Amino acid sequence: MLRALPLAVVAGVTGCDVGPRKADLPPVTPLPVESIRVAPFTPTPTPSPTAAVLAAAEATPLPAGTTIRYAGWGTATEVDALRQALADFEQVQPEVDLDVRLDNTLAGEGMRAGLVDGIDADVVRVAADDVFDLTAGGYLAPLDEFVARDVEFDDLAPAVIEARPGPGGEVTALSIGAAYLGVFYNEAHLEQTGVEPPSSWEDPWSIAEFEFAARRLTAADEERVDRYGLAAVPWLTRAALADAAGLTGAEAFFVADQTRSTMHSPVHSRTLGRMAGWRSRSRIELGIEERFGTPFNGGRVALYVDASDFASQVRPTIPWGVAPLPAWTDGSPVTEGMEMCIAVNSASDDPEPAWRLAQFFLEPEAQRALARTDAAVPFRRSVLREPAFRDPNRLPVDRTAWSGAVAHDLQTPANPGSKAWHVLTGAPIEAVRRGEIEPDTYLEQADDLITRQLEAHEWSLAKDVVGYRRPPSLGNVMLREFDERREQERGRTAP
Repeated sequence: MLRALPLAVVAGVTGCDVGPRKADLPPVTPLPVESIRVAPFTPTPTPSPTAAVLAAAEATPLPAGTTIRYAGWGTATEVDALRQALADFEQVQPEVDLDVRLDNTLAGEGMRAGLVDGIDADVVRVAADDVFDLTAGGYLAPLDEFVARDVEFDDLAPAVIEARPGPGGEVTALSIGAAYLGVFYNEAHLEQTGVEPPSSWEDPWSIAEFEFAARRLTAADEERVDRYGLAAVPWLTRAALADAAGLTGAEAFFVADQTRSTMHSPVHSRTLGRMAGWRSRSRIELGIEERFGTPFNGGRVALYVDASDFASQVRPTIPWGVAPLPAWTDGSPVTEGMEMCIAVNSASDDPEPAWRLAQFFLEPEAQRALARTDAAVPFRRSVLREPAFRDPNRLPVDRTAWSGAVAHDLQTPANPGSKAWHVLTGAPIEAVRRGEIEPDTYLEQADDLITRQLEAHEWSLAKDVVGYRRPPSLGNVMLREFDERREQERGRTAP
């Protein structure tokens, strides 16, 4: 799939492309002197022992001797949160034997391959962008009846079941929380330059205000850029393209019946070109590797667009905050959640206890584990208001942007072309942002690749029914099969 496009080799911090912007900039400001403000110590509240006892008493116990096998992966903070949640489940269900495998070889494509090969697990963490394909292939158990029977949604975000549907809208995975895109900022830098960050998704920076702030935070000395105002991850483009089009979800990237990709459009080209200018023309953005903390910690980056799991890499001595993404239109902006998805393996011998463990990740104790470790923004609204999430001893103290992101989540496409869409709006798009390929050319090629994937599956929303089954495509396999079939058809119709 990617052979038609240049792969991104993300520029290093010490790259030679560091000339200053030639257009007029706001007045140069002195490099900030980092001031450390020590917050008064406030003990973090801990759940009372009676709470766990009550939870255990209220939960219907599973039969003694029940074994549930869990397999997953994660960053250090995610693994910490998962271990805490699994330990809490063992307290609630003391007669259950949990067989836990936390293995980063299962990350992303690893779990996809593991399920296809028959992984020895009942409950699994799956990559969010694999949910559609794995559901269509029959590798994830349907959960609709369990959800209707057991899940109360009064305190949960809709994204729990809406964010990652199967081909017929069926539920096969629970989104238990998400790491959202936001703008991390160094408070000391912003105070020195007089830049005031927004905190509300309803009153964000406009894109022009955001660009001005980034330029204001750029200092130059003797034709050499000393410090950059901005760094961003590639998939910022997903939220930006959708927001600039004034649409969310598949409507921003596909025709109404989803038979064709429509990434190549005038508004998308203009947006991608403007973002490319941050690095290739205006020089306000520094090319960095994904989730790389050194430029932020070392003072070279004052604004960092990333997901919230970057927080664990920020040194405790740096006073930092998080703001919502800038708005490309007059309305509220959208963000993208990198969701943690929990599913039940369709090969599980007994889906009932497997479901009970999957459901537990939405219970308050498991959601507090996500909140305490900053592994993700939890999807239980009450936890967002608790000390577990709003601990005054942790930065940022004001977490309004994170909690508000839940209501502004971009619903990414869910169809046979969604995997290709995720790939092409990820690392490969860095070639455009470095100025190595024109936005129009890239978007045209992306449309061709994604549309061919849809055609290979003969997909339209008319296929959007429970029971649609196709094996997950691996790499370019489906495209090669489609090309071979098309060549055979041409041979039959040739005069």
